[in-house]
Amino acid sequence: MKLLSVKQIWTRANHNAFTDLREFKQHLFCCFREAENHISGDGDVRVLKLNEEGHILSNERVHISGADLRDPKLSISPDGKLLLLAYARFNSDSNQTLKTQPYCWFSTDGYSWSSPTVLPIQNEWLWRLSFHKDFALGFTYNKRLERLNLYKGNPLRQIECIKPKVLSKETHNLGYPNESDIIFSENGDAYALVRRDADSYSAQLGYAKAPYTQWQWSDLGHYIGGPAMIKFDEGTAIAAGRLWLQSGPKMALFKLDLKQPSLTPMMTLPSEGDSSYPGLVLNGDKLYVSYYSSHIDRKSSIYLAEVDLSNGLERT
Repeated sequence: MKLLSVKQIWTRANHNAFTDLREFKQHLFCCFREAENHISGDGDVRVLKLNEEGHILSNERVHISGADLRDPKLSISPDGKLLLLAYARFNSDSNQTLKTQPYCWFSTDGYSWSSPTVLPIQNEWLWRLSFHKDFALGFTYNKRLERLNLYKGNPLRQIECIKPKVLSKETHNLGYPNESDIIFSENGDAYALVRRDADSYSAQLGYAKAPYTQWQWSDLGHYIGGPAMIKFDEGTAIAAGRLWLQSGPKMALFKLDLKQPSLTPMMTLPSEGDSSYPGLVLNGDKLYVSYYSSHIDRKSSIYLAEVDLSNGLERT
């Protein structure tokens, strides 16, 4: 791996964080939360249209009155729309949580967004949606109950829980699973990367065939925060997220072996302090990584990195 470039692309709000990245209609689209700080109740979503050099071609704000929008994610729906998912936290004047609800929006051009669609999931955090053919999978997590539930469907039509407690402290003796990502093989097998914040803190790799109700879990022996992954070939994925070093947290890239489950740190990107939550786009051997970090002026800002994968990784 070789780092080709890193560009700070957004720093306007007091706190800019929690990114995702998607290629749509031959451009990069980066979404993230803008707010007063990490836990304030005033979050909006910003969506940037970028060229490959990281220059902003347009920017749009997505807002729900009275809600703190958190951890936006982008995906492409089966009918070719750009889909935005966000977790809405409705709070009191003293910033106490009253209700939470996931919402989604769609766009046919990346500029104009639909009115929000309410997803029928309350008080569970639907972290991300990953599409395969005509459906998406996504895990919700519940901190108090320390469990993941698996949802399936099309969020613009119908989505339902198909596997409660797919990973949980109660069933698997693995505490507090939470943030996650899912990718698919060519034949539709699903792989899931899950962060955990209890007991050993080690991430888990899940594997399931359709209909995705029976999962095998493997311990990866590493902590990873804000995990994202993208398929490199049928046996390997590139993962990204927060890695804790003796010097503190860093935004890192990992090699993830899907067949003989292992997670190997490969590279850290310029970062420190409040950071991570990447998005990934792979174009041949070129990897684009969006993330946020506070290594410049101690202010959390959005960055776009370009990484050459041709040295060190070979497709099988």
